[in-house]
Amino acid sequence: MSEQPDIIYTKVDEAPQLASGSLLPIIQCFAQAAGIDVGTKDISLAGRIIAQFPEQLSPEQQQADDLALLGELVLKPEANVIKLPNISASLPQIKGAVAELQS
Repeated sequence: MSEQPDIIYTKVDEAPQLASGSLLPIIQCFAQAAGIDVGTKDISLAGRIIAQFPEQLSPEQQQADDLALLGELVLKPEANVIKLPNISASLPQIKGAVAELQS
């Protein structure tokens, strides 16, 4: 099992994605200079849907339920998580995400 990163940065898929994608390299640059490892976890709507149906996917397509993993991690005092804003998906957003995943 690999060692846990020093800081975990959450990936999102909605409007804040542009800002979040721009901020991550800056954080990584400063963290690297300090010897700090920055990892990422996918809490996007698509990622959360994919994680719920592993039996429908090939091993290469499967992914962990990162939101649940983060929920457990933040209960530990050593946790360092940069949690970006994300959505509480509406039904149209969920249907759109499912349609995108099916294509």
